[in-house]
Amino acid sequence: MKVKIKETEYYLEQKPGTNPGWLLLHGFMGSHADFSKIMSDLPATVTAPDLLGHGQTISACSDPDFSIEQQADQLALLICQYLKPPLIVWGYSMGGRVALALSLRHPQLVKYLILESSTAGIANDKQRKARQQHDIQLAGQLRDQGLTTFVDRWEQLPLFATQQKLPSFQRNFIRQQRLNQKKQGLARSLAAMGTGQMPNYWPALAKLQIPVLLLAGEQDLKFQRITAKMATRLPHSQRFVVPAAGHNIHLENWTSLFQIFKQERLI
Repeated sequence: MKVKIKETEYYLEQKPGTNPGWLLLHGFMGSHADFSKIMSDLPATVTAPDLLGHGQTISACSDPDFSIEQQADQLALLICQYLKPPLIVWGYSMGGRVALALSLRHPQLVKYLILESSTAGIANDKQRKARQQHDIQLAGQLRDQGLTTFVDRWEQLPLFATQQKLPSFQRNFIRQQRLNQKKQGLARSLAAMGTGQMPNYWPALAKLQIPVLLLAGEQDLKFQRITAKMATRLPHSQRFVVPAAGHNIHLENWTSLFQIFKQERLI
């Protein structure tokens, strides 16, 4: 269904169930469909929106604000108007960064935060500026070279190497998800919502009183290091390294992730 939040028309998929409800936030080049096959395994009410620049969510504004803070504030309005807070908020990769911003800016709306393969930003100013330039260059390549060429290169990133071991139907699903996007929306998202543009949330982690579940794949060494560091800053966190999984844990090993959710009494 579609709901209107200011100038943005959000598309979201929803499954009814028990409370507290879950809000699921996809990664870059994903959509609500990332979670379609696992929503039924969650007994709660589950809502999965397309984030700005992705899927079927569109803005009527000629120059919309794609920043993570704006996205978090719009999601807060969506929650207050259409859902029943507080929610369990689960974000994957880019969606995890938005989920963290939402939790820091609107903690009263979040009962429990799940961060899958995500980060609190880049603390070093020089490294953050370099990443900003990198993201802007990628956005330019996407506009100039087209979506198919961009997706071809994106799929070769070492971060996604483990996905080559997935069954062909899953690999095809991921690729089609990416190819179904609109290049202008993705380019805006990269330039304004990339890791380089994300605020440095590391100092704020100590103030977050919400319980946090940190997840990294066994074969994703980069985010194992990041989540281990985040665990030392967050006052109420649990951290798991999920076996037989890389960056996209919920796709690569949903069975083990489901067991973690049961162990933590989230379901």
